Amino acid sequence: MKKSLALLYFFILTVGGVFAQGIEFFHGTYEEALQKARAEGKQIFVDVYTSWCGPCKMMAKNVFTRQEVGDYYNSKFVCLKLDAEKESGHAFFQRYRANGYPSFFWLDAQGNLLETRTGSASPEDFIRYAEEAVGSDFSVRLEAARKRWESGERSLELVEEYVIGLLRRVQPDQVKGCLLSYFSTLTEEQLQQKENYSLMRGFMRFPEDNIVFHSLTRYADIYQGYEKGNDFWVNMYRMMVRAGSANIKEPEKYRAHIEMIRKTESFYAPMYLEILDMERMLFEKNFKKGMASLRKVADKYSDKHPYLYGQFFYTLIIAGFFDDTVTDPEWIEQAIGIAGKALEHTPSKETLLYLAAAHAKKGNYKKAYELMASEPFFPAPVLSTALYPHLHLQAIHRQYLDKK
Repeated sequence: MKKSLALLYFFILTVGGVFAQGIEFFHGTYEEALQKARAEGKQIFVDVYTSWCGPCKMMAKNVFTRQEVGDYYNSKFVCLKLDAEKESGHAFFQRYRANGYPSFFWLDAQGNLLETRTGSASPEDFIRYAEEAVGSDFSVRLEAARKRWESGERSLELVEEYVIGLLRRVQPDQVKGCLLSYFSTLTEEQLQQKENYSLMRGFMRFPEDNIVFHSLTRYADIYQGYEKGNDFWVNMYRMMVRAGSANIKEPEKYRAHIEMIRKTESFYAPMYLEILDMERMLFEKNFKKGMASLRKVADKYSDKHPYLYGQFFYTLIIAGFFDDTVTDPEWIEQAIGIAGKALEHTPSKETLLYLAAAHAKKGNYKKAYELMASEPFFPAPVLSTALYPHLHLQAIHRQYLDKK
């Protein structure tokens, strides 16, 4: 009797597991999914993910598998699951592109977009998103805005509504071209406006020789007033210097970046060109000339641009200054001075670690640990964990770290 009850209990659990499997994803073609949706009176749900995306894995494990999620989605949608990289040739991607991962798309049975969202969600929110999508007029608004754009309208209001608000969510690869088209219609006065500068900020990560790059360099003194502190100048440094230094091992790209800066005839072009030359020396491990150049550039420009100290120390880290091969006491003292200036100008957990690491490089671990004891009292940001190996810091009580 007990054995029979045990078998019955196991059967109930097994059957219950079968019917609580969450979302059932369809494995046919996109056209077959549309046909299936029309035949069953359903709509389409598409999960776009990548193999390396952490939130994607969390959704697949903790949300898609929930019974209440499966009950809702399976009853109302034909569900597809597409790897954005391995299945990039899928017919779905001919019309829609993800703006991040995971991205979710809700379509009607004709393939018209109802709604799209990006990022992980709780089971409750994920069901609510689908409910809201069913009543959405996204596709109607997208088509109406597209017609206005194709008719030649280039107003800021349409850019915000169509390019940023709608198009970016379904065809993000078209946004750049649309924005450049919009900027080309503006007067010099309009290019200087805060609203248009805000649209330009996204171009600073990957600079190219276009109207945005030339506007950012031409009107730098105006744009910096739209940001707090030195945020604008730090972003400019990344655009003018870091983006160029990233191509040092590709001479043609590096020379093109240098020439692009020269062509701007910006008041700040000489500063950035000097800094690029200094960074090149450091990345080539020519620390003797590089450190001398760093001191010269800092003395020349830091009064107006004190944030440079933090940027320079960051360069020392990624250029390999903290390798065991660098032992010159004068260079190390100079690094301590740079870190101290960076901490003085921008007190943070990151700049505090700069100074501690510089003292550790000198061998003064007592000073380094005293500094780091104050770390809880300093604000963010913290140093990226990806940079820690470059610091070659010694770990205390390593035996605890080595335990399995």
